[in-house]
Amino acid sequence: MRMRTVDFHVTPPQTPGTSWRLSAQLHLPAGAPPDTVQLLLPGLTYDRRYWSAPGALDYTRHAVGEGYAVLALDRPGTGASEHPPAEQVTVDSNVEAVHQVIDVLRRGAPGIPAFRHVVAVGHSLGSGIALIEAARHQDLDALVVTGLLHAFGPLYAEALPALYPAAQDELLAPTAPPENYLTTLPGRRAALYEHPPGMDPELSEYHEHTKSTVTAGEGMTLESIYDPAVAAGVRVPVLLVMGRCDRLFGGGDVTIDDAASVLQYERKFYTGTTDLDAFVVPEAAHSLNVHRTAPSWYTAAHQWLGGRVPARTPRP
Repeated sequence: MRMRTVDFHVTPPQTPGTSWRLSAQLHLPAGAPPDTVQLLLPGLTYDRRYWSAPGALDYTRHAVGEGYAVLALDRPGTGASEHPPAEQVTVDSNVEAVHQVIDVLRRGAPGIPAFRHVVAVGHSLGSGIALIEAARHQDLDALVVTGLLHAFGPLYAEALPALYPAAQDELLAPTAPPENYLTTLPGRRAALYEHPPGMDPELSEYHEHTKSTVTAGEGMTLESIYDPAVAAGVRVPVLLVMGRCDRLFGGGDVTIDDAASVLQYERKFYTGTTDLDAFVVPEAAHSLNVHRTAPSWYTAAHQWLGGRVPARTPRP
């Protein structure tokens, strides 16, 4: 596997004439570049490290092993990307930043091959951003939506109160987070996002020590991802992946007992695509990739993708 760090310069929609620098890691399998790249979009208070948990839980390594190129992106205001003023970093500005990254992936740039196909793989907020981007710009070939349903679970209301200024956090304060950049309070990450019986202690520690930020602007615009018109506007194949023990989503009219339960509830939202599937990860909560069972969804997702957007496609 070959890896290089690449930068993208995107124009935020609210401030034309300026640019934000986004950092990403591009992973390529050996040989000629594949036809398809997976664009990985982390969720709220995560950065690209979510996709490279240790050992068998490294999604990036699994995807490259299946022959795909992978771009693990630090969204605006996270990780090694630029941290603009918090009020400018909204769900909408994330969407437009991702759209501009997709355009580069399709055209190519110095150090970045041109790809025939782009698949977005999101987690939680990253999934919502991918959905809006796909509905608005129609430039993706498939979506893998993890950790996101249109029904809230018993812990959803506790997610925002679990945040506090990142500048006060012992781990993140040395990075000098701007005003109104937030992160999870110590200990709340495990309580909200983990299923202890499915975790190893060292992975819970990794989870805590790789936390990133969310802006007040993103928090105030989160609801836009649940607009029914968003999912209805997606025209490409969609795979929904949920942890059976997720308590941020599910409950009420939908249970996450199995794939059929998820599909029965979610199908009424994804009316624009005839290709909707689901996979439920056993013994996993919201942060799927730090649970022991995470490789089960990696395998399922690549079996699903292989039948729709393979890593390499025959040339005409």
